[in-house]
Amino acid sequence: MKTIKLLLTLIVLISINLKCLGQEGEASQKLIYKTGNPADWPLELDAVIAAPDNHKILLENDHVRVLEVSLLPGEIEPLHHHSWPSALYIQEAGDFTDSDGEGNIIFDSRKISEPLPMPFTMYKEPEAPHTVTNLSKTVTIRLIRVEMKTEETKDNTQIIDNMYKAFVTGDMPTVLGSMHPNIEWNEAEGNSLADGNPYIGSDAILNGVFARLGANHEYFHLKDIQLHNMSDNKVLATLRYDAKVKTTGKVYNVQAAHLWTLNADGKVIAFQQYVDTKTLADAETN
Repeated sequence: MKTIKLLLTLIVLISINLKCLGQEGEASQKLIYKTGNPADWPLELDAVIAAPDNHKILLENDHVRVLEVSLLPGEIEPLHHHSWPSALYIQEAGDFTDSDGEGNIIFDSRKISEPLPMPFTMYKEPEAPHTVTNLSKTVTIRLIRVEMKTEETKDNTQIIDNMYKAFVTGDMPTVLGSMHPNIEWNEAEGNSLADGNPYIGSDAILNGVFARLGANHEYFHLKDIQLHNMSDNKVLATLRYDAKVKTTGKVYNVQAAHLWTLNADGKVIAFQQYVDTKTLADAETN
């Protein structure tokens, strides 16, 4: 008799667990979100940077970043993204909407046939820029998000690519924020900007290199950038400078190469420029 009761108890428990797992699977399928290539998403829209009031870091290392996420009743989350795949444990939520970077609603909890079961767990691929609006007047959205830092998403070329994109748009805080405080920056020997070699720290680079480039040129464009991942945490960029010097009115279009070195935390610790310095000197001379 005891054996029969034990078997019945196990069957009931298994049935309950399967039902819960089924609910979580159904909930995951109901939640629609946008993914894509994290390399295309601005670094400044990272969840912790763009929405720090809603994303608290509980733990971070080379493998994971664990976030405590909360959204008060009626609150609208700032636009942000998640560059890594995530496992989410949604503890509490009322009605809410999720909108993409263009403001299009991609999910509305009021339009699903059944309320989402609480709590439930789901998996998400990297999540493109989006913003959540908590429609509830009483319930705070609460969840734990475990972001898994895969080798692919930690690729150093993505970090350098984001730096170039930020430079092109004039977003200097993002460019400088990608650098280690003690970064060592060297311009090519023979370049007029090499007089400050080595530039140590982002302030020295900003004032000694970037500010002078802006002051000396009517325009200075980076063209045909190609990135090559190398060993020892190095990235080689091949590109062209397309520029016009203010004092002489001369234009130049030259090949260049940049060798970037990053540390284990993904911060740039060294930079070396290679360029046709004779063409640069000729353009600066009347």
